[in-house]
Order: sequence, then C-alpha cells, then structure tokens
Amino acid sequence: MVLRELLTRTERIDDLRHLFGALGFQAAWENVPPGPWLGEAHVEAAGVSRVLLVARHAAFRVFALAADDPDRAVRAAAQRLAAGAERGLVCALGPAPRRLICAGWRAGGRAGAVRVAVFPLEHPPGSAVGTLERLRPVPGETALALSLRIGEALASEGVTPRFFKAFRLVLERLAERLPAPRGRTERHALALTALTRVLFLYFVQAKGWLDGDPRYLIHRFDEGLALRRSFHRHVFEPLCFGALNQPTGERSRGARALGNLPFLNGGLFEPTALERRHGIAAWTNADWRDAFDSLFERFHFSVRESESADLVAPDMLGRVFEGVMDPDDRRASGSYYTPAALVRELVRAALEAALVSRCGLAPGPAERWVHRGEPPSQPPDVTRLRLCDPAVGSGAFLLGALEELTALRRAIGEGPPRVVRRNVLAHSLFGVDVKLTAVRLAELRLWLALVADDDETDPARLAPLPNLDGQVRQGDALLDPLALARVLGGGPAPTGGAVQLERLGAARRTLFSMTGPAKRRAVAELSRAEAALAERLFQGSIRMLEGRIAELLALARDSDLFGRRRGLDASQRTLLHRLRTSRRELRGGLRRLRREGGAPFFAFEAHFGDIVGAGGFDVVLGNPPWVRAERLPSQVREALTTRYATWRPAQQRGFAHLPDLAVAFVERALELAAPGGVAALLVPAKLASSGYAERLRQLLARGTRIERAAVVEGAAGAFGAAVYPMALVAARVEPAAPDQVAAALGPKSAAPRVPQRLLQEAGPWVLQPRATRVARQLRDRFPTVGDRWTPQLGVKTGADDVFLVAAAAPWTRPAVRGRDLRAWRATPHAHLLWTHAADGRPIARLPRELGRLLEPHFERLRRRSDYRTGAPWQVFRTGLAYAPHRVVWADVARRIAAAVPQPDVVPLNTVYGIATRTAEDAYALAALFNSRWLTALARLVADPARGGFHRFNARVVRGLPIPPAESPAWRTLAAAGSSGVADDAAIADLYHLDASDRRVLAPLAPPAAGAADSV
Repeated sequence: MVLRELLTRTERIDDLRHLFGALGFQAAWENVPPGPWLGEAHVEAAGVSRVLLVARHAAFRVFALAADDPDRAVRAAAQRLAAGAERGLVCALGPAPRRLICAGWRAGGRAGAVRVAVFPLEHPPGSAVGTLERLRPVPGETALALSLRIGEALASEGVTPRFFKAFRLVLERLAERLPAPRGRTERHALALTALTRVLFLYFVQAKGWLDGDPRYLIHRFDEGLALRRSFHRHVFEPLCFGALNQPTGERSRGARALGNLPFLNGGLFEPTALERRHGIAAWTNADWRDAFDSLFERFHFSVRESESADLVAPDMLGRVFEGVMDPDDRRASGSYYTPAALVRELVRAALEAALVSRCGLAPGPAERWVHRGEPPSQPPDVTRLRLCDPAVGSGAFLLGALEELTALRRAIGEGPPRVVRRNVLAHSLFGVDVKLTAVRLAELRLWLALVADDDETDPARLAPLPNLDGQVRQGDALLDPLALARVLGGGPAPTGGAVQLERLGAARRTLFSMTGPAKRRAVAELSRAEAALAERLFQGSIRMLEGRIAELLALARDSDLFGRRRGLDASQRTLLHRLRTSRRELRGGLRRLRREGGAPFFAFEAHFGDIVGAGGFDVVLGNPPWVRAERLPSQVREALTTRYATWRPAQQRGFAHLPDLAVAFVERALELAAPGGVAALLVPAKLASSGYAERLRQLLARGTRIERAAVVEGAAGAFGAAVYPMALVAARVEPAAPDQVAAALGPKSAAPRVPQRLLQEAGPWVLQPRATRVARQLRDRFPTVGDRWTPQLGVKTGADDVFLVAAAAPWTRPAVRGRDLRAWRATPHAHLLWTHAADGRPIARLPRELGRLLEPHFERLRRRSDYRTGAPWQVFRTGLAYAPHRVVWADVARRIAAAVPQPDVVPLNTVYGIATRTAEDAYALAALFNSRWLTALARLVADPARGGFHRFNARVVRGLPIPPAESPAWRTLAAAGSSGVADDAAIADLYHLDASDRRVLAPLAPPAAGAADSV
C-alpha cells in the first residue's frame, strides 16, 4: 500500500528520493552535470535537462533523469554504467501515460545487456509493486550482489508482465470477436479455453513433440494461409479434437495428415460443458494472425520452470491467471500469485509436520528427510499421504507438493521420476477452486509437470496425459449446503456406507488413466458414484434438519406454569428460519440430482467422501483468498457467521470489524484435516495481531499443536497485496506443555521458537521469542495507555476532494494527514472547509461563500457511508478537532512519530490521537511515543504493511506501557516533550530495561523518524 501510494504521488524526479527511501536505500542528493556524465551527444538526442543522484546502497547508486525522451535517456545512461562496470540504476519519469522507467544492466549477460522496466504511476498493478519490492537492498548486501539481483528482477519484469499483458489483450479481442454466446463471461471462458490449448501446445512443441517441429503451429498456419485455407477448420479443430485426443490408430485421414503427433488425452482436448452447449468457438485467419503475432510468436517457451527468466515457463501461468482477471475481480476473490520459493518452503514445513504427527516419525529424521533428502532407515509409507488445496488458484501448491513428494519417494529409491510423479498425482494430490479458470490452469500446470522431464523423442511412445477430473474440482470449499446443514442441525455429519465410499474411490482411481470409450464409461461411473453418495447425504441432512425444526416447534408450543405457550425468542426464530431455508435448499438440490443425475454442487463429503470418511486429508495446504469482509456480499457474511465459529466480529473497542476471509479458510482446513493431520496455509500476518482473529488464535493455540507461525518478511512484494504473509502450520493434535512454535520457515531445528503456552494468552501473538520476554515483563510492571486514555481516529470527511482546499480562508482550518507528521512536527499541507460550530454541531446555515463551494455536492455528501441525517455538510469524528490538548501520530508509519499540534490544526482520518486534560500529559506522551523503545514494543503487535511500515492503530497504542500517573518521571517527560526531546537512555532506565533488553528491542525500531516515514 505504501509503495503504491508513493508511486501515485511521484510527479517530479525529486520525488524519487522518497520512493527509494521507502525501499530502504540511503538518502542522497547531488546534482550531476548531464553533459560530462552522460555525453553531450546522448544529452542532446534524449533532451536530458537534469541528472540527480537520489539514493545509494554502498557503491550502488540510483540516478534520476529529467528528459524529453525518457526511454532513450535511461537506456543510454544504463549503457554508460555497463560500459564502466558501475553498479547502479537509472530512472526517469514519462508523461501520458504517467510512468516510472527504470533501467539497469545485467552483469554476466551479453555486452550492453540493458534491462528496462516500466511502472505505471496512475494505477500501479500488483506486479509492478512486487517488482519494485524486489529492488529493496538487504542489510549487509554488497553493491555487486544488489546489482546482480536487480538485473535479474528487471529481466523477469521484461518477460512476465509483457507476456500476460499481451495474453490479456489477445484474450479480450478474441472474446469480442465471438458472435455468441451473448454473455461476456461465457465468451471470455470460450476464448480462454482456446488460448489455453494453444499455450499448452507451445510448451509441447518446444519439446519437439509436434511432428518434430519446434515451430509447428506457426508453420501450419502459414501453409494454410498460402493455400487460403481456414486455420481453425483445417488445423486447429482437427488437431485438438481429432488427433491429440485420439490414439494414432483411431485417427481420421485428415488428422493423420497433420503429422506425427502424440496422443495426449487429458481433459484439455475434450469439449468443455460450455463448448458442448454453444459449440466450439471459431475465429478467422485474421484473428489467429493477430494471436500469433501479438502473443505467441513474440516469446520463447520452455517446459522447464527452472529455465532462464527470458523464457516463458509454466510457473508463469500463475501470473497469467492473475493477469487475465479484472483488478476488481482479483481484489474481490483475493487471488494472488504465490512465489515458487515460498511455496516450496511451506510445503516442506507441512510435510515435515505430517511425517511426525500423522506418520509417527521422530522430528529429527523427518527434518533430515524433507530438507536434506536423507530418509530414515525404516521410512513410513508416504504413498498413502493425501494432500488437498481448498483454494487451488493456478496450482502452485499442488505443483510444489508434487515435486516434494516425488523427492521424498526418490530418496528411498523409487523411480524413474516420471513414473513417481504420475503415481503421486494419481493418489496423493487433490484440489478445489470456485473458479473454473483456476481449475483449468491448475490442470494445465500439472500436465506440464508430467511432461517436463520426459526425454522421449518419439511422440507415438509418449504416455497419454491422465484425467484430472476426479482430482481437481470446481466448487466452493467454504460454503456448501451440506456443511451448513450440519452446523444448523447440531448433529454429526451424515456419511455414506462403506460400499458407496469404496465405489467412489475406485471410480476416481479408474478414471485417472482411462482413454477413449473406456474413459467415457469411467466418467459416467464416477458421476453415478458421486450422485448416489450425495443422495444419501442429502436425505440424512434433511432428516437432521427436520428433527431440529420439530424440536423448536415443540418448544414453541410448550406451556409455562400458567398454561401460556412459551413461543420462541428472537434467536430461536432466526434459527428456525435458517433451518427451514437450509431444508428448502437441500430439497431443491435433491430434486435436481434426481432429475439431472449428478450432484448439484460440490461438497467434500460427496466428491471426496472416501477420504473424508477415512478421517480426512493428511495435509491441507495453500494460499487461501485474503478478502476483507466489507468486500463480501451481505448474504455471504451471514452464511460465514453461521457456518464458522471463529468468523465473528471483534468486540473490543476501536477495532470491531469483521474478519478476513482467510479466518474461515483456516477453520475449514482444520476440519478437513484428519486427526494428526496438518493445516499449512499462507495467511495475512495480521491474523497474529488483529482483534477479529482472537477466536481463531485461541482455537489454534488451545486446540492444535502449532508447528510454525512465521511472518515471511521478504515476500510481500510478490503478492501485490497490502498485507504481509504469515506461514501458519498446525497439526490436529492436543497441545502439550513443552510444545514450541517455530517462528521461521526452513529446518525447524534451526528456527527461533516461541513456547506455545505463551500464545494461549488473550491478545496478539508476539512471535519474537526474546522480545516476548521483555514485553511480558513490562506488561506486569506498568499500567498501559488504555488504562488512562482512549486513542481515537481523526476527522473523517468521506469526501476529501470536496472538503480539502489549498488556500486558507475564514471558514477553513489547517489539516494534517498521516504523511504530514514527523516526530515533534505536524506540518499542514491543506486546509479543511470547517462546517461545525464551537459546540461541535454542524452549523445551521453556511456562510455564503462556503455554501457556494459545497452546495453543488450536497447529493453526493448525503450518500456518504457515515451520513445518517441532518446537515449534508457535516463531517464525522470531530472529537480530536475540538480537544485543546492532544498528541497525534500517523496511522501507517515506520515508527510512532508523535506531535502536539497547534489548537487550530485538525487531524484527519489517517491520524490517530489522544485527547488529554493537560498540555503536560500531551507532551509527556509525545516524549514516550517518540522513543525507540515504544516503537519497538508497538511493532511487536502492529499489523505490518509494505516497505517496513506498520499500522499503529488504537489497539496497538492502547496496550503500550506507561509510567504511573503519580510517577515523578512524568513531569520530566513533559519537560522533555515540550522541548522536542526524546531521551532514549533515560526512558530505557525508566522502564528498567537492562543492556540485554535494549539489545533485543533495538533492531525492532528504526532510528529517528525522517522523510517518507509516514503516509
């Protein structure tokens, strides 16, 4: 969020020092003569008017150029750096559209290997912010190491965003060219299916498997064009539906004429349900020419994910999945690409835990097997492990699990790799996603993983791709009517009989490897097995609901001591309504099942009933959606509240908001895990500290053995999300007193640890072991801010563009945002149209000039979310604006930077503050808050944001320790605060922090606040 906001505010090259300051570079400010530095010819050709040195890290320097032709200027400057082997980065700003252009050179590459990345400034996408995060220097990193890493980041930026932007544009054009169906979503799905097939074939032809020609498709297209034949009718359709999905001996003469092609099988080359309903989508030669020239022929493809960043590899499909989604859709679904390195470490942590808690292996041997490839002398049977990703996305975690399970089995002598991979995929991996697009891309990546290491050169000898219809399913893993009925009915979940469960498992296993007519029979048998089990489950759930309804109705008819009917209270009436609604939905589903012959919706108990009936999955893993509750429809919020015990609003003051969707996914993962099984998820780090996650933290700390709770500090940029990820690994076993929680990924024996018993206490989790001890000592010794004061947010207008103006006037007051605050200073950069009287109420009649400014916006002002009734010109939360004495600080900052503003200054919505009775209290609090020790304690429990920023909200500040009101030190603190001084040594002595305590806390707080420390 911080980098995105800084990008949008970047207007001049002078602003780039703030951007690179937020990235962790050292500040620099030096004018560089353009001519002598770049060369007069380049200066004249690109119109370079200024060159500034804006940041540095050791000998690595960041330059900013102002130029008429910024693209040409940065390339010339990067070539100048490369020629002199100088470590550095060159940036410029481009107009229309506003963009930041960065160029460097890649050491070790060919001469003049300049790398350029372009970042939009108006609406920076997550991928752009993620690439910027990768430019962040690591403490102790040399200039050479940083230069190499930035060169790789810019090289990746050169392929990845260009590819999925081109993919998205072609996808949109092909969807628009279709005359039918009428719905945009269906046209989009048909076009995406076709492009996915072509994408897969580009990977396959790179292996030489399409008639031995690595450029088979474009050659066939050009041949058909020369003969004036339709590529779609004469090549693409027979290729997909007459050759690749048919054994060689069963192909028609026209299909055989396409050359020596493999029999690939798999669902990719079968018509989808949408295609069966509307027909196979077809495009003209002109459309295909556009697709080849604008997309596929612009890039080189490799089926190996470890190849150079200059190639399109299968792991890029995750980014394609993000790229083809509308930004609003992506935010609503919480779908973000997960970096492969992070996937690998979380999968290893999950397997390490499962080998201990599920397979009975000792921790040491489990760690060595997973992390070093050293199996125990008597390894457990890992072929029986079942892993599920309930929000599969583009398949990153299933791919990671496939590789790691294959490595475990290869370490004990199984092989060859392609055989082991296929067996792992057949028996151990399962996934669900609500989006069909995600399911298709996950299948595609799994198929590519099977062919990646296949060195067979004869297409006729290639093993057909397996059918993944039974392994990866489309459906809602969180909310299905059967699970909701179980919660409402209050009874045990209905289960299928042993025969039905065995039939289901056998049908899925049979389908995996079938082809031709046998495949069609296997698909039908799997559908029948699922439907038979679903019908039994529906009937059992309906009976359970009817029993509960009967109980409530009997209770309503019962009489009290005076012979009057008791009736039902409000909560019972609500429950009765929900029970009847659930019964109605299940009855409708049962009728549809009997009419259509298939289960009407996905349910784990029906589609993976054999696994659920055996206890559950051994590992449930993934990166579930991170979606704020306010983005969810109200009916979904109501269903989540009914369904999940931990999905409840926080009740404490100041942060009574609803949970993130990830909370429900954690609870669901624990439900799906077998006894001793493991839930391993990437979740927002704020789940360790936010009030709304308190119930979930208690469920985990008291009901599971938490193996890992590790904030992944360096990964936020790759997600394009406004939160940091936390790796959470928990086993479904009762916790024991000695249990220790690892606070990092990697081998558990090397990770710092926190006693789990400390996480069982109410409040945020502090996941830094030594700092936890210091924080507990201070909490025991001192009262807190919340014992004396209530932190509160500043004024909310709901329409800043209406109420904030640049110039002062008789009806304005100076206003400060979070970014206007520094330690001891509140510097207003705007003025607020003040519409309230001295008593705090909105003025009854606006002055004429003020009315002229506001009257055109009255209708909009009445639509603000906080507006209820009264004057439309009112603003909200005006308490801090009227307080004569207050201390204020930014909501989001690197450290708490507190100031005591002038009485007329209005703190706005990104500012927190405390109204005090006296000026002395305000200055004393400012002295405390501006010390590094209070920032360190606050950062332990504050929600993290990008770039080392944290949210210092009311909850965080309320819990900070302060000296007692009667302490003699209070007056000393007030005097220091009024002089603008925070004496860290004296404050440490005040808190009885010894040298060891100070060493523990010091790394948690940056030194004194400065530019770009608040937003």
